[in-house]
Amino acid sequence: MKLSLTPFLLLAELAFLLFVFRNANRKNGFPYWRLLVFWLWIVIYAGMATYLGYKGVYVSEALLNYFPGFWLQLITVTSCVAPVLLSPGLRHDLRSAVDATMWEHWIYFNMLRLAAVGTLVGASRNSFPIYFELLVGIPDLLFALSTFWILKRTKADRLSSRQFYYWNLIGAFVIVPAAPILLQLGLPGPLQVFNAQPDARAVFAFPMSIAAMIGVPLFVLVNLLVAWHLFEQRTKQPTRNSHTLKAGTSM
Repeated sequence: MKLSLTPFLLLAELAFLLFVFRNANRKNGFPYWRLLVFWLWIVIYAGMATYLGYKGVYVSEALLNYFPGFWLQLITVTSCVAPVLLSPGLRHDLRSAVDATMWEHWIYFNMLRLAAVGTLVGASRNSFPIYFELLVGIPDLLFALSTFWILKRTKADRLSSRQFYYWNLIGAFVIVPAAPILLQLGLPGPLQVFNAQPDARAVFAFPMSIAAMIGVPLFVLVNLLVAWHLFEQRTKQPTRNSHTLKAGTSM
């Protein structure tokens, strides 16, 4: 197995989420068992997704016949979003967790996306699809680099809630919906457009499958979580870097 940053990236993401949930418990004093159960569910799912990637399921001929690029990552999104949609209590707790977390921490979380430099190196060594790097990997890396500018503006008290909202949306939309479509267009089958080697199977091959199936979707979901809460607040007032997000609408 090639040395890869993806397992460590996933561990860092999971550790960050646990930090956010525990921090909310310390600051707000509410029982955070729902958040802990939700975190454990994400960990279990991440373990299953990693195992399936290790076994080569995502690049198997049987699966490639069903256009997996379009829907494989939707399994991750559904697995993470369904509990939130089904549980008003969990939605309330997530609001509280976002409230208790400083903007800097969300920015530091997105700095982890600097790991995208690994795919740039891979593309330069012909071990990662160049078309996917140009259309998804490089935009993702540019977003990661923007964290330094956003952090500077936050610390200078020059970042408004509206700006932070749009920045988080950009963080999500550099990945979706382009990535799933482009993945399918690079997989063997009747829809394949990008057939230069390596093709998109390199994205779903272990250990890169860890990023494709859980690591990157977690980044997108966290961006959308923060944007969702900021949208609920409907505020345009700039917020100090020492402040957390204002309280959202109660359930």
